[in-house]
Amino acid sequence: MKKYVSLLCLVCAMFGTAIGVKAQNPQLTNHYAMKLVEDGQGGYKLLQEARYAKARMDMSALTDVLVPYKYEPQRLTRKLYKDVETIDFVYKKANGYELILSVDKAVADKPTPFMIYLHGGGWRTGNNSSSKVLSQYLAKQAGITGVRVAYTLAPQSGASIQVTIQDVMDALKYVQSHAKELNVDPSCFGFLGTSAGAHLAAVGAMKSQAKLLVGYSGIYDLQKAKITAKTKDAQRIAYFDQLNPKTLAAVSPINLIPKKNVPACLLVCGTYDLTVECEQSKLFAEAVKQKGGKTVLDIYPFYDHSLSSKGSDKMEEIFFKSVEFIQKNLK
Repeated sequence: MKKYVSLLCLVCAMFGTAIGVKAQNPQLTNHYAMKLVEDGQGGYKLLQEARYAKARMDMSALTDVLVPYKYEPQRLTRKLYKDVETIDFVYKKANGYELILSVDKAVADKPTPFMIYLHGGGWRTGNNSSSKVLSQYLAKQAGITGVRVAYTLAPQSGASIQVTIQDVMDALKYVQSHAKELNVDPSCFGFLGTSAGAHLAAVGAMKSQAKLLVGYSGIYDLQKAKITAKTKDAQRIAYFDQLNPKTLAAVSPINLIPKKNVPACLLVCGTYDLTVECEQSKLFAEAVKQKGGKTVLDIYPFYDHSLSSKGSDKMEEIFFKSVEFIQKNLK
């Protein structure tokens, strides 16, 4: 099995400052994960105030909506997830680029369960460092190997939603075919993703024999979700086969729920999500339930899209709910 070391990452880590790479300041948010900007008068305003108003999201009852929030660790201290061995592997080569998966290794005498993590970014941005803390926490504290997957993004050559979904399935196949080397149980696994990553995680979970799915702010019915059905972005339209209804239906997790052995699902969403409407999680939860699947739906009133990130005061709550759900169902 070929180990992959990213030369670019190594160079950036060693010489990033010297070559003038300037670190960007993190996006300012309130504790609801709504983005804030300075108003020029010593205070703050909502970056997307007009969009909230257009969506009829009433802020009148929120007295702290213009108060900046800064995450400070409470339960989640670094010692709980540090010193986990991570190895990168090239699992696929296509169209002039390589796709890697990063394995956060659990130390165990027998094969461990594993989780596949898929990052968000609207199918066109992001990288597999997403969910790194959760992956390494579960590896160290629960003996669950983490697999963080990079996949084909919309701007890349030959990209389409079908290609990306095949990447996800190929990543799973790669791990299963190297189960002995990775010390994992090829039949005991789950998926987790955020936003577009939750869509891909749900597709992967429903198309395999996964034990569970965890989805944050996910897209599950692409024929109804505004981010796909009503997009005007030319790149996204091309990526989704010109919004062909048959394609959107075929890659919608809500249409892929198996008749039996439905993965247990933990779905999280915020009611003031401007990117993906919370209704997506509600619809998918009900569909899973109708197929006999176990579903936990956590809805957070007033919270925006990134409620599971450090830009929200619910991050640790969602983190540890996910840990508990994964440990309970990944058996």
